[in-house]
Amino acid sequence: MEKPSLWNIFWTYILIGLQGWGGPAAQIQVIHEHAVEKKKWIDNERFRDAFAVCGMLPGPEAAELCMYVGYRQRGYLGGFLAGLGFMLPNFILITLLAWAYFQYAATSEIAQGLLYGVKPAMVAIVLFSLFRIANKFGVLQDTKKIFITIFMLSLTFITQIDLILLLLVMGFIYMVLTRSFKNKTLSINILPLFALTSVGTSSVTTSLSLLFLKVGALSFGGAYTVLALLQFEAVDNYGWLTTEQYIDGLAINELTPGPLIMVAAFVGFAAYGFWGATLATFFIFLPAFLIVLLGAPYFDKIRENEKLKVYLAGISAAVVGLIASFLIRLSLEVFYDGGSIVIALITLGLLFKFKWQIWQVFLLALVLGTLLIFI
Repeated sequence: MEKPSLWNIFWTYILIGLQGWGGPAAQIQVIHEHAVEKKKWIDNERFRDAFAVCGMLPGPEAAELCMYVGYRQRGYLGGFLAGLGFMLPNFILITLLAWAYFQYAATSEIAQGLLYGVKPAMVAIVLFSLFRIANKFGVLQDTKKIFITIFMLSLTFITQIDLILLLLVMGFIYMVLTRSFKNKTLSINILPLFALTSVGTSSVTTSLSLLFLKVGALSFGGAYTVLALLQFEAVDNYGWLTTEQYIDGLAINELTPGPLIMVAAFVGFAAYGFWGATLATFFIFLPAFLIVLLGAPYFDKIRENEKLKVYLAGISAAVVGLIASFLIRLSLEVFYDGGSIVIALITLGLLFKFKWQIWQVFLLALVLGTLLIFI
């Protein structure tokens, strides 16, 4: 089959980005329909293998899959344009909505009323996603992984150690528990990453760039890991926005098509306006672009590396604990009346029992919340 033009790749993934409602699972389905079934840019087996490797690596799986498909068709430039096309519509939408929010909505009773129902739905979706992630990583079937999860969850409440550094350490602890250090051990030097987590600076732009670079580089588990890390860093550590504003940003992001990781643009805007949104988006996606475009030729070797699998399994179990901690903090902020609890229970039932899509749940929560507020 003739190779598609670079413009064709870029425009196709812009359209895919505009259809990316409902979180990573729904986005990956849309990517599969276009890349495998309609365009036939990649066969199903290779797509499945690439999906498995992207699930092991840090960063947004859906965006990384776009980059990989683009790379397979037109090399590095094709991969870059595919990833850029996928994220660009969401970046523009979130940045504009962040401007409108901080300009008007933060003090508007009408806007807060519209967001009232979406916030408890966000809690329900995080809980639903936590359940799926725990199953995907096999946490509930492995006592060692359960230990790592509980250990990480506990540490998030009792220590001030950098959470990203803790995630790295948990991978090594799990390797010790599984005795995977026999003979040659996995060669990973965390000293540069430790130095990165320890950098202190008074410049907002430098702090912003370094934060989103390290979050993007170590966001194992996908978007919900990013949401948890940014809660701790942007809200608790740097104070760029309040917890309530951050939750509003999550709700706004869920109501727009595109990767959930784009909440980075909202946080960046809160810290430093349009320039902050641009910096945050650039640096949180930079590791994913580098990992996929430079690592794509080695995807098969990455998937076959047993020690790397064990190390990443430990980090994945720690990610479950991190997201559980985020869920607890989120719940304490959201549930302050009976209406929010009712909406959360309804959305949980729709997700678990009736298998509703995330975007459908959010629209219903928006309607229910608005009715409760104005009635």
